[in-house]
Formats: sequence, structure tokens, C-alpha cells
Amino acid sequence: MKKLFLLLSLLILTSCTQFGIFSETIKDFDNNRWEKNDTKSFSFQINEDVDKANLEILFSHVHEPGYDKVPVEITFKKADGSEEIIKTDLLLTDGNGKSYSECIGDVCDLEQTVKENFTLAKGDYTITISNTTNLPYLPNVIALGIGVETAE
Repeated sequence: MKKLFLLLSLLILTSCTQFGIFSETIKDFDNNRWEKNDTKSFSFQINEDVDKANLEILFSHVHEPGYDKVPVEITFKKADGSEEIIKTDLLLTDGNGKSYSECIGDVCDLEQTVKENFTLAKGDYTITISNTTNLPYLPNVIALGIGVETAE
């Protein structure tokens, strides 16, 4: 029954999350563990230049995962072949312990913007994300995704 609820929650999450230009979510975390050496990769193509875009990370985790932030390294390989490395923390809670994640039952989703108001030239892009914790794996992970949307 619990697995059915989890699957239903993920289907609702996937159908409700719209990022505009590109979105993809990866859900292949064995035993809800994100192994330290398991870099996740997302590739997409932009068919026309975009003046202003935002890059968002979607991080789904179990309720009360046992940590309040996830240190990540994001490599953004651009259409011209250049790479930008973004090191940041996905913040699950504020300084008072209030959750930034939206939770339905035991499944919580965090959407965090990691790059704002940048231009995208027509072409192919690849974004990789690695967790940079000091642990051999990050527990209680359900899904990881990216969204590229036009900035308003």
C-alpha cells in the first residue's frame, strides 16, 4: 500500500511540475540512496535562442530525511562547448527548522532556483549533478530533476 501511495504521489508530482523549456526527473535511486559517485546527467536541445532563462533543481525526499541541506555540484555544459560549474546547497529548511519542501504524506518536493536570468543560445546542453556530501551515500532520496524555464 505504501508503494502504491508513493507511486501515486510521484505521478502527481510529475504531471503538475511544468518548467517551460525543458524538464526531466530521474527516479532511479536504489533503496532511496543517492550514492556519492552516482552523477546524474540531463541532456536537452534548445531550438531557438532564449533571452532570459532560469535553472531549477527538483529534489524529492522522504519526510524528515535526517539532514537540512544537500551540497551539490552542477556542471552546465553549454551549446558552445564551454562549461560552468555551480556549487550550491539545496536548502531543505530555513534557520528556524521550517521546511522549504512541499509535502504530501511522506513524500516532500523541493524546487530551488540555482541560476537566474541567463541566455541560452540554440544548441545542445548537458547538465550533470553530483552530491558532494562527505557520506558514501545520501539517504532518503526519491527523485532528482531539473527544469529550465523562461524568466519573467
